[in-house]
Amino acid sequence: MDTSLEDYARFVAGLVRGDGLSVASRNAMTTPQGGITTATEFPAFQAELPLARRRADLAAGLGLILFDGPQGPGFFKGGHEDYAGNTFICLARSARCVVLLSNDVRAEKAFPEIVAAILGETGAPWLWEYGH
Repeated sequence: MDTSLEDYARFVAGLVRGDGLSVASRNAMTTPQGGITTATEFPAFQAELPLARRRADLAAGLGLILFDGPQGPGFFKGGHEDYAGNTFICLARSARCVVLLSNDVRAEKAFPEIVAAILGETGAPWLWEYGH
């Protein structure tokens, strides 16, 4: 994604507040629409985990990944291309978010520590997202 930190932060702040969204639209984004059935996000088309090994605290919302952690429910979305990595994570109860943009995908390894330093332990599914 090509954007500025300012624009992305403005978007995420609006999303966590529900600005510009109908109540129904925001609920669809932040309510589980389907279970997450794999051990990690990638590779695509991997085998589903047996029911007993699936994470009950992890689900797909509409365009977001939802999780339930020690600070309550949260949501996030990340992505990268060949050279840039980004993510945002929000805690629903406190409406606190962290937005991270990097010009190097290798920075993704540091995202969990950076988020923890700012928000504390969130329970975000870093292993599922990044596989490490």
